[in-house]
Amino acid sequence: MAGGVLFAGYTWAQGRPEGSGTLDSPPGEFTGGNVPFPSPSQPFSRFDFNELWAFPGNKNTEGGLGKEERPPNNPDGPPDERPDAPPSRPAQNSRAAKSEELKSEELKKALAPKPAPEAVRKEMIDALLERLQKASDPEDAQHIAETVEHLWLQSFSDTANLLMQRAMTATQAGQYPLALSLLDKLVALEPDWAEAWNQRATVRFLSGDADGAMDDIRHVTKLEPRHFLALSGMGMILEQEGLDKAALEIFNKVLVIYPLELDIQSRAKKLMLKVEGQDI
Repeated sequence: MAGGVLFAGYTWAQGRPEGSGTLDSPPGEFTGGNVPFPSPSQPFSRFDFNELWAFPGNKNTEGGLGKEERPPNNPDGPPDERPDAPPSRPAQNSRAAKSEELKSEELKKALAPKPAPEAVRKEMIDALLERLQKASDPEDAQHIAETVEHLWLQSFSDTANLLMQRAMTATQAGQYPLALSLLDKLVALEPDWAEAWNQRATVRFLSGDADGAMDDIRHVTKLEPRHFLALSGMGMILEQEGLDKAALEIFNKVLVIYPLELDIQSRAKKLMLKVEGQDI
């Protein structure tokens, strides 16, 4: 049963407390920012301050300096000629137009339809599996693999998550009939959830039902061909049954997805020696 224990180890890794959490924050649920509101208009923006300050004509009727003759830094001059004068109306209008354009873009983003949670999770898993395939450090690869396992373990149904949690607890306690009963309900409730089938395959294998386990693994690989945990379990079952060549083929498939899976590397090397020896 060494193979069974190792097989269980692969799937039980998904039974960590953090891996069976609820969906308070499902991968696909994102909250958009607040919809921007237009800012109030500038006080007295409809008035032309230059016209309010200017006198008719170029010269002051009393012989004072007109607009064109006032010193540029005269603190008593018109607002647009003071050192601290506010920007002219064209500059204000330009800034206002840019501000409105930014607000319009933000509003479009806020009102844009959000992607479905399932699509978001799939994108995340795709990106992680790509990183897993290219990882150069075994420890980094293990962290990536654990993150993928955690995502596989998440359903978008609270009822399904609760059933999964109870089934895994029963499995870890060795209560296989109870675990199987819960997992039977789970695959009926969520037939497209690959991890439900994978967990039932584990319990069936631990219960001595290798054929049932293989049948469930086939369901897993139809739903998620890159499920390296289920493929590892299939390889171990084949190896236990003495089907070394078939097991080696499956282990090589696992190593394409997860090249730095050290245990599978070791198993594949041993089987390669046996298969090559048989060919001779």
